Amino acid sequence: MVYHEIRNINGIKKNYLVKNSRSNGRFIKKSKFIGNGDIPKKKIEELKKEYEKELFLSNEYEFLTKEQVNEIEDAKQIYNKKIKELNKEEYEKFENSFFTELTYNSNSIEGNSMSLEETNLVVNENIAPEGKTLREINEAKNHIKALEFIKNYKGDFSEEFVLKLHSIILKDISERFAGCYRQTQVRIFGSDVKFPSSEKVPQLIKNLIYWYKKNKKKYHQFELATLVSMKFVTIHPFIDGNGRVSRLIMNFLLQKKNYPWINIYTKQREQYIKGVRQANNENYSLIIPFLLKSLKENLESYGFH
Repeated sequence: MVYHEIRNINGIKKNYLVKNSRSNGRFIKKSKFIGNGDIPKKKIEELKKEYEKELFLSNEYEFLTKEQVNEIEDAKQIYNKKIKELNKEEYEKFENSFFTELTYNSNSIEGNSMSLEETNLVVNENIAPEGKTLREINEAKNHIKALEFIKNYKGDFSEEFVLKLHSIILKDISERFAGCYRQTQVRIFGSDVKFPSSEKVPQLIKNLIYWYKKNKKKYHQFELATLVSMKFVTIHPFIDGNGRVSRLIMNFLLQKKNYPWINIYTKQREQYIKGVRQANNENYSLIIPFLLKSLKENLESYGFH
């Protein structure tokens, strides 16, 4: 957090913006001179935000270029500014529409045949569309409940969080497997991707949680959300629901630092799956640009410019 510091030097009041941090066990203090004398509080707040962004953009990240970081930060600023301009009724309408679309797209990516209009009927009108299976209807209801859970969840990323999310996603669909790690080997039809044996899954999830806690201050939050999501889906800890849970985890981590959620459109499924498959081998050169592009397309679709 950047703070305002006043230093009296030779009888002159000098104003600085200061940021303290730690790196490799060392204490680092960075400061920036912003002028002499009295500076209005409003102006100082503006300068603090500018300096925070300046420091942020000066960081080096493993999987993000400075140009990408700048785009992400601009998107965050635009999104949060627009959201603050909405009154309570407008925000609830926006959130309801976004959650409905997100539910439709995430389920459609996994093979759910319901249209956006049919998804809307299920989650907002409690009407079951003709010709749709009970499973498809419950997938829509459960995804909305999972989004509400995430929105209100105040804790951090943990094993308990993961299992709770999965139990919501498979409620009234596969109660036997809901919130439980798989006990068998899994494969994806038409793919040669090999997932870890079921015996390794519990420890691999614990390893992922440990990795997250160890690295959450090292990576940019967009980078961190992507990596955790991809590492999770590479473990494939459940019989069913891995893709949906991985995207929910990604959006949960974005939300934690006030970044906009990402809605991956079903029309982009092929590109998304290609990026995920490459990420299974710890190559994130496709998935990160894809998600950034998706984020910008989301903002455009909201009219957030």
